[in-house]
Amino acid sequence: MVPRDDSSSSKAIVSGGFGDLIAPATATTGRLPFPMLTRANYVAWAISRMKFLLRTNGAWGAINREKTSGAINESKDQLALTIILQSIDGETLLRVVEKETASDVWVALRYMHVGGERVRVARIQSLHSDFDNLKMSDVESVDDFAAKFTALVGRIRELGEAMDEKYVVKKKLRAVSTKFISVASSLMLFSNINKMAMEEAIVSLKAHEELVKGREIQKEEQLLMARARDSVGGRGRGRDEWKDKSKVMCYNCQELGHFA
Repeated sequence: MVPRDDSSSSKAIVSGGFGDLIAPATATTGRLPFPMLTRANYVAWAISRMKFLLRTNGAWGAINREKTSGAINESKDQLALTIILQSIDGETLLRVVEKETASDVWVALRYMHVGGERVRVARIQSLHSDFDNLKMSDVESVDDFAAKFTALVGRIRELGEAMDEKYVVKKKLRAVSTKFISVASSLMLFSNINKMAMEEAIVSLKAHEELVKGREIQKEEQLLMARARDSVGGRGRGRDEWKDKSKVMCYNCQELGHFA
């Protein structure tokens, strides 16, 4: 069991059959369930929830062994294995029960949901092609484009392909529609793109979007007011002209100033 610091209010306890594990808490501490793997949520489960949970408990090195010395730390491996096995159902457990290490189980789960190496490489190439061709449409909002963009980046990274944040941010700024070109160019010229997070770029684009929307609303209001003034003025002139009978010709006597 991982020791718990009772003085910290930023962590909660994840409950499981193998003891208490540290997990992030939002507002208050409490006992949280393990994030369960399903057939439809592997990307979110692996790249976000489990990776963060393993890191929080100091066990991510047992999975990411190619970036460490390569030697197996028995205690970290058992901890990582415990966390993973608590997060899969019985059917999946039977398919990985013979695996010896947490890394072996992790690879097996990825193979089940993603495919073998050749399939993985082919999918990465296909997703990279989609990423390179991704463009924001003129009618697309910043939020909609950001969601689509982030999802595609997540799918590529989930397949084990490293995507540098600097490269991702530059691609996002180059993919914006024409109405965002000015702000994207300013960010690339005057901001430190090499240290900019994707969220920061999104915030800048959203600020510009809100500014443009405000101007469009103001123009519409001014146009409506102008039309209203013209309409009132036109009706006034019509009434005055109708009251002036000096140019009206009587159809009986053919004289001006009155009508029969």
